[in-house]
Amino acid sequence: MTVSEEVRVWRFRVRGFAVAGVVCLALIFLLKIFDPTEFVKSFIRPLVLLLIFLWLCGLYCTYRYWKDFREDEVRRGGSEQTARAKWHKLHPPLG
Repeated sequence: MTVSEEVRVWRFRVRGFAVAGVVCLALIFLLKIFDPTEFVKSFIRPLVLLLIFLWLCGLYCTYRYWKDFREDEVRRGGSEQTARAKWHKLHPPLG
């Protein structure tokens, strides 16, 4: 697998973990708001643990995505500074 393909794979994984995390967080809030029974409260703790796991996996995938993205840019003849500039152009900071 080429570096460009690895970049695409890591980008897909990052998006997948982000979507799964949002769904998990929404489910936690919905269960907490609409059905605060003890039975449902027993599901919230595993969902919180799942959310933490998804967040950590997302951080790892983001790190690998950046690493492979930078490596791909350097192999194409750029530098780490151009990779960083291109990264921020493709993924602008929030705000």
